[in-house]
Amino acid sequence: MEEEKINTAIDNNASDNSGSNKKVKLLIVVGGVILALIIVGVSMFLLKEKRAKEEIAYSQKIKEKAINYINKNVLGEKATAEITNISKDRDLYKIKLKIQANEYDSYISKDGSLLFPQVVDLNASTTPEEKPDAKAGENTNEKSTIGDFKVTKNEVCQENGKPIIYFFGSTGCPHCVWEKPVVEKVLNNFKDLVSFHKNIDSQKDMDVFLKYSEGGIPALVLGCKYYRVGSGEQSGEENETKNLTALICKLTNNQPSAICEPVKDLGGE
Repeated sequence: MEEEKINTAIDNNASDNSGSNKKVKLLIVVGGVILALIIVGVSMFLLKEKRAKEEIAYSQKIKEKAINYINKNVLGEKATAEITNISKDRDLYKIKLKIQANEYDSYISKDGSLLFPQVVDLNASTTPEEKPDAKAGENTNEKSTIGDFKVTKNEVCQENGKPIIYFFGSTGCPHCVWEKPVVEKVLNNFKDLVSFHKNIDSQKDMDVFLKYSEGGIPALVLGCKYYRVGSGEQSGEENETKNLTALICKLTNNQPSAICEPVKDLGGE
């Protein structure tokens, strides 16, 4: 009888010890899981913080690359632009570009290799007819004429009684390099009939430049009556020569007649 009691006590004690061991093991497992979750959480936080810092540093590099290119190759040091804000916008970086008192939204590819001065949102509900022309000048809703020139309602600006022809460009701009000799060749036919302001890598006539351009070059302003930002490369040298000649003839009352007569039917207002 005593032996049975002893055996029973031993069995009960063993059972208690087994239960205690299971509880200890369970606590160890739960503690391990909690510790693992804490480690994972901290690691994810540190990784997220690291990526955020890397993203900020990378966006600053993109920002510097863009502003250096714009100031050197687009503005040609005629004005100084600054980027006041840069942020992600879908698969692009969106930048807030400030030139003088004007601000513009532009975009850069994420790898920093492509600059988009303007992006058209195909999902936007606003139609082109509902949105006025966006430009830095005071004139809006101008009509277009030959050579993709815009027609303003301004009076012809003159210097010493001659229409003023403004050309803005930079030696670091390949489109300017293409346009410059074409303009000079055309104006050589008008000689003393116009006043030519050739602004290459120059700070002169900035008021005119910023009135008719948002900062882009080459920019041509013909007598403050016609203007265009960009070159005539797409139409070719021959057509560009004819278009420029026809528009300038309208400023000089079709003089000299030998130059203006062949282009009198080209159109333009």
